[in-house]
Amino acid sequence: MATQVAHRAFGPKQVEQLREIYERARAVTTQYPESHVANKAARKLIDAFEAATRHEEASEHWLIKIDPQGNA
Repeated sequence: MATQVAHRAFGPKQVEQLREIYERARAVTTQYPESHVANKAARKLIDAFEAATRHEEASEHWLIKIDPQGNA
């Protein structure tokens, strides 16, 4: 969950708080059925965290594929 973007945008304390939110949301999804409002809210949080992670991974993949030619 803790991507490089999170480490650049937030301090260590905020990153730890985000990690704790993510882990607790994962725990909620195991404790309640999918139809429960708490599970639905936790799923939205998890999806938001994972979407940010996927976006960061896609950005890094794009940067790896760049083949600079000469000096800019």
